Amino acid sequence: MWKHRELRLTTKSHCGSLLIFFAVGLAWISANVTTAKSGEPPRFVLEWGKRGAETGEFDFPIGIAVGRNDEILVTDFTNARVQKFSSDGLFLASFSVSLFPGGIAVDQEGNIFVSHAGIPPSRYDEPRQRDKIAVYSSQGELLREWGKYGTGDGEFDSPGGIAISRDGRVYVADQCNRRVQVFDKDGKFLTKWGRKGFEPGEFGGNPHPKAFFAGPTFLALDQAGNLFTTESTLGRIQKFTPEGKFLSAWGDNQEIPGKFGGFFTGFEKKIMQGPTGIAFDADGMLWANSIGGRIQQFSERGEYSRGLGEEGTNPGQFYAPHGLAIDSNRYLYVVDSFNHRIQKFDPMPTTERNAIKVPTKSEEPTGKEGID
Repeated sequence: MWKHRELRLTTKSHCGSLLIFFAVGLAWISANVTTAKSGEPPRFVLEWGKRGAETGEFDFPIGIAVGRNDEILVTDFTNARVQKFSSDGLFLASFSVSLFPGGIAVDQEGNIFVSHAGIPPSRYDEPRQRDKIAVYSSQGELLREWGKYGTGDGEFDSPGGIAISRDGRVYVADQCNRRVQVFDKDGKFLTKWGRKGFEPGEFGGNPHPKAFFAGPTFLALDQAGNLFTTESTLGRIQKFTPEGKFLSAWGDNQEIPGKFGGFFTGFEKKIMQGPTGIAFDADGMLWANSIGGRIQQFSERGEYSRGLGEEGTNPGQFYAPHGLAIDSNRYLYVVDSFNHRIQKFDPMPTTERNAIKVPTKSEEPTGKEGID
């Protein structure tokens, strides 16, 4: 049994970001989203999970990643663990981690990178001791970790999403420092970019004193190695070269298809909206969700293609969705955080899916801790 702590939700934070939400955007001059030929919405396949601390249950899941064998890895924020499932939602294994895991990514060797948000001391009666990146083997053994609370190179203020390039560069959304930091796989600092502001390459320049999602939240890399960041405060996605040169941006918080508006209704004050999770599919199309309960597909140029969802608890509805992931068979997985579940969708047209014969992959539960 893992230690379980009740999360005291609040609408105010030291950096204007609700840490559970991280708590882990193309031309800048274009004010309008162009529209590509729309397809049918992704089809609901299955869901799993409910609120709790037992195996297969969640207490605010945040991040999601696909392993080398299409296993699904999920960070379980207040249960302080990573859980592993088959692509059909069968619980396989888990391992305990430090408190408040959020972002998660898997490198080419199968090692698992997890970010840990640092809740301010006022939230709990203990010193702030997280704000770090931890690396685990595929069996859940801690290999190394780096970072501490601060503003210097290699220091973090609530790190969120993680993305790992083919050459092993580790990109981290340093949310409340309003920047992206880059490391090698051993944690050596390489570079950084970003600061508070509204301009291209800046993050979180929202004047609202209680604005959520102050900086970059989730990250994704395209086939060329360019980095995309979601930025909920300003309702946009930004695109950078691997070295951090700004290329383009798109999006705003209008509540229409192709935009990211729509306030989350779980709090009394309507101060949280915009995109969070982000992922690329095999065709180079970008999927992004918005905190108001919608999943949308775009081209890399920001052309809206299709979407689904609204706020709610039924299949195909969402309550503060966070991480996104796509497996090798092109199925889409959504972390439905405030519904404490994972939802799986099929974005492929029915005729194309029926024409594919995919070998069955089976994996038996281990019944013990350890990710393999």
